Amino acid sequence: MNSTIPFINAANTERMRIARLLIASILLILCSNAIQSQNYALGIVYSEEEGVKSPLTGANIRWAGTNEGTISDINGRFELELNDDSDLLVISFTGYLTDSVRYTGDEISLELKSGVLLDAVDVISRKQSTSLFLLDPLNVQKMDSRELRKAACCNLSESFETNASIDASFTDAVSGTRQIRMLGLSGRYSQILKDNVPNVRGLSTIYGLGYIPGDWIEDIHISKGAGSVTSGFESMTGEINVALKDANMSERAHFNIYGNQGGRTEFNGLTKWRVSDAWSTIILGHAEVNRNRVDRNNDNFMDNPLKQDFILRNQWKFQAKENWEGQYSIDYLNQHQESGELDFRAESADLWGMHLDAERIEALAKTGYVLDDAWGSSFGSQFSYTHYDMNLDAGLQSFNGKQETIRANLLYATKLGCAKKGLTVGASYLMDNYSQSLDSLDLSREESVIGAYAEFTWNPNERLSTIIGVRGDEHNVFGSMFSPRLHLRYSLSEDLSLKGAAGRGFRTANPVTDNLGLLASNRVWNIQAPLLQESAWNYGLNLTYKFKLDYREASIAGDAYSTRFDKQTVIDYETPGMVQVYELQGSSFSNTAQVEFSWEMMRRTNIRLAYRYTDAQTDYLVGRREQPFNPRHRGFMNLAYETKKKSNDAQWKVDGTVQLIGKQRIPAWNIAQSTDLSESASPSFVQIHGQVTRIFKEGVEAYVGVENAGDYRQSDPIRSADDPFDDSFDASQIWAPVFGRMVYIGLRWSIL
Repeated sequence: MNSTIPFINAANTERMRIARLLIASILLILCSNAIQSQNYALGIVYSEEEGVKSPLTGANIRWAGTNEGTISDINGRFELELNDDSDLLVISFTGYLTDSVRYTGDEISLELKSGVLLDAVDVISRKQSTSLFLLDPLNVQKMDSRELRKAACCNLSESFETNASIDASFTDAVSGTRQIRMLGLSGRYSQILKDNVPNVRGLSTIYGLGYIPGDWIEDIHISKGAGSVTSGFESMTGEINVALKDANMSERAHFNIYGNQGGRTEFNGLTKWRVSDAWSTIILGHAEVNRNRVDRNNDNFMDNPLKQDFILRNQWKFQAKENWEGQYSIDYLNQHQESGELDFRAESADLWGMHLDAERIEALAKTGYVLDDAWGSSFGSQFSYTHYDMNLDAGLQSFNGKQETIRANLLYATKLGCAKKGLTVGASYLMDNYSQSLDSLDLSREESVIGAYAEFTWNPNERLSTIIGVRGDEHNVFGSMFSPRLHLRYSLSEDLSLKGAAGRGFRTANPVTDNLGLLASNRVWNIQAPLLQESAWNYGLNLTYKFKLDYREASIAGDAYSTRFDKQTVIDYETPGMVQVYELQGSSFSNTAQVEFSWEMMRRTNIRLAYRYTDAQTDYLVGRREQPFNPRHRGFMNLAYETKKKSNDAQWKVDGTVQLIGKQRIPAWNIAQSTDLSESASPSFVQIHGQVTRIFKEGVEAYVGVENAGDYRQSDPIRSADDPFDDSFDASQIWAPVFGRMVYIGLRWSIL
């Protein structure tokens, strides 16, 4: 007999009425601050290194012969009021050659060249592949494609090996699937966007991280704390925006082939061409195959899954002289995966295994129009559709899921006639139709959300910058949601910046697909009705200082964040043999503090050091406990060296990363242990990763690397591996690597 899990109907029209009045009042106040329209020069300042264009944040722009100037923002853009005495703009940035350009009324795009020549001594300033931004009110860290090439980075879930802010680990010892953590909480509480549109969510919360190939990524922006209201209401611990390569990429075509000792082989191919003056297109392809059955720890289970994945993307870009711009894309994915006992086949009935079939289609249309007015106004629209089918058999359990999502977002942005102010207002619609079941348990539902938002940016002077956002949404099941967001930046000096953030986020839990690793066990699921919508407040502070150490660039950044849930769906596996899902009764929070130091210690040699402390606790049925498999202490070091480029751009690059993972609490796995008040914990351990890259000439490079060079492995990662159909079988209690040392090799080739 099927049982259906109901949801709380928390509709509250009074709260929504108040939210609408509050939004309307704020809009009236902001609009009343608009000053008289003024004409101003617009432009963007960037640098280019190894074919990668990077915006220069904080470049100085001024009218020649005057004291009137401004600085570029996080995207390298600037706006400067016209001056009657000069039409020549002078642009300068530390470590780059000063340049000038005459303003003729058109938007300026200027590349600054790196380095200056002083008495025949070549002083070069290299753009860091991981960047912090002093002037952005948001606490943003940017990883560009050069940073991603320091490791294998086969997909998004494997892109954070050289980043200290994001933790990556395996969900279980069978499926080989990776998950991430941010600010001490699961990645499902971070909003993951693809080209500024929410993407990895719903049924694809776990597997979706593997649906974005690393070679497709142009850069990744990591923003800690509640994100922008323009992206929706789902951001709690932060935003991860993945910008994909498009028809403007510097190469005409790019190819990458990769293989590792586990039998995994991947191929990526990208090619672009211009169809007309206004239209250009790019096709991106990805294929991944693994047919090797490997069991290095002799537990009769495959260490890595067998795979056959295929992903294809086609994007069209439209840019007209009449201020119109558009991006239109379609993505297709087909995924097959098998894992489990060494001789398991999909048709096997007497062997324990996991079999996954998934298919996904995405379509996206983004259109923008820049108005010819003195207020610096623009209009934009985003429309997306996603269809996702997944069927997963895990031992005796079977999960079947289908998701259809329609998203629309309309927004209007204006500078209010002043470069120091900006206002974005918009409306959105989201429809999620979930058809999902775990054995006989029906978890289907349909959600419909209508929302409106406003975000005001105010930069009264060079020291202070604020972003104030308010968002109101009406949910067909859960009623009214009000999401305020605040980001504040104050520059204590030219090189020292203090940032603060506060905000609230909401999300609807999908208990099974949010925790797919738990299906790698014979635990019995007990999902208590009714399910509710999760909500949490996030608060944070960041202090960043950039300085010279031994005449070379250095920075140190420290931050502290607290995330506190007022509503949460608790996933409780403290009782052996069970997964209990219920509404939070009490407190659930995560407090983190991190400090990170970066320094170009010698020419072409960079070092980054980081330490993070995490205190994440939840009130379970058995009482308050630390969240399992979440280390309190974590250390990080990355060392990168490259030789001097030759005339044909040939050089060597060497990169190494050391991660210290502290002790992690391990839940009880048998009844006797569960009644013992003493807590078991994993030992601390160290992981070492390294890669050597040989660039033969511009556009051709080979690389060889190793993951987990110390070959550290969790002993007996699968409980009752010799009797996988016993109630005690459990492969979900993972705190360390399973495979051990992994050597890989690859080749990248770009046609310029």
